[in-house]
Amino acid sequence: MRAFTIMAGLMVLLVAVPRHGDGDAPEALPKLRVGHVGHDHQIALSVAAERGRALERPYGVWLKVLKPQEAYVLYDLGRPVARITLVRVGGGAKMPSALAQGRIEIGLGGLGPVLKFVDAGAPLKVVAPLNTDGDALVIRSGLKASDWAGFVRLVKSSPKPLRIGYKDPFANAYLIFSRALDEEQIRHGREHAAPDGRPVQVITVDLQDDENMLPAMERGIVDGVVANEPAPSLLVQNKVGSWVADLSDLPPLGKWRNHPCCVVAASDKALKQKRDIIKSFLKVIAAGSDVVLRDKESALTVEAKWTGNAPEVAWSSVSHVVYVGRAGEAWIAAVDVWLDMLSSSQAFQKDLKGRSALDIRSVAFDLAPLNEALAEMPARSR
Repeated sequence: MRAFTIMAGLMVLLVAVPRHGDGDAPEALPKLRVGHVGHDHQIALSVAAERGRALERPYGVWLKVLKPQEAYVLYDLGRPVARITLVRVGGGAKMPSALAQGRIEIGLGGLGPVLKFVDAGAPLKVVAPLNTDGDALVIRSGLKASDWAGFVRLVKSSPKPLRIGYKDPFANAYLIFSRALDEEQIRHGREHAAPDGRPVQVITVDLQDDENMLPAMERGIVDGVVANEPAPSLLVQNKVGSWVADLSDLPPLGKWRNHPCCVVAASDKALKQKRDIIKSFLKVIAAGSDVVLRDKESALTVEAKWTGNAPEVAWSSVSHVVYVGRAGEAWIAAVDVWLDMLSSSQAFQKDLKGRSALDIRSVAFDLAPLNEALAEMPARSR
């Protein structure tokens, strides 16, 4: 009888005490919805996802795969902190739109569109850089221009305006291209006539998405495009376009070098409610960026896997992008140049209108979680 009583007591204890690790189950973890465009400007995320637990020793964080390219468990300092759901969103305004609507809580996308949403009152913040540069001008095969000077001569000698496509009016490629045309005193616009009534020399065509650039070039809808990678490399590889210029080299000479491109942004609500999770996620982004810089071959393999591009496209594309894992002084200085350019272009019409670059950063940026994340990481990744 005594043995039965002891056994019964043990059974009660086993039932009453939760098993170790139950709280580690993915469904029991807090969730973070992450939006991304899926191209190689944002390869830090995909590289980190593919490396998995190999990141833990050098960086202290890693992503455990639940469903490839869709669901992961985020680990930080040996413990699971969140279930990460990756959501493929479009480029341009589509990522900040998804953030503003609450469909995602953190997103990877272009700086210009994010700032445009902040200007309109959307409660968003830029929380980390991802890359600089990576934009190019490509024209259809057969047109005679192999550099920017040649393109200018082509435009000025053409009997009819050239049609150049872009994906978004606030995308880096379009903004730089427009300013460069102004520098060359080339009339341009969406209509055939400029505001002064004279015919334009370049008609700019809103193609609305990178995916529309290849068919638009193939069908002769446009004579060329200004776009971010991997679109330029893809057009050249498919022999429908010829490389003309890296947009970082367009006039005014030197102004666009290391221009900021993709960033990580988060909603104010997520920053308030899930700040520690976001900080851990930014460690993953920083780790992925460091891997890209140290092991480009790995980055090329991942780029091809996640985008489906041919290896030669991946090599060309990744080689034209500068990956940035921390918000250093050089990046901040380049951001300020960009903010001044946006302001002078009348891009801001509401909350950011008339503000200085420093003012805009105080409203639209929150880099504290990133800086704290980097301070907590092993010395190798700082």
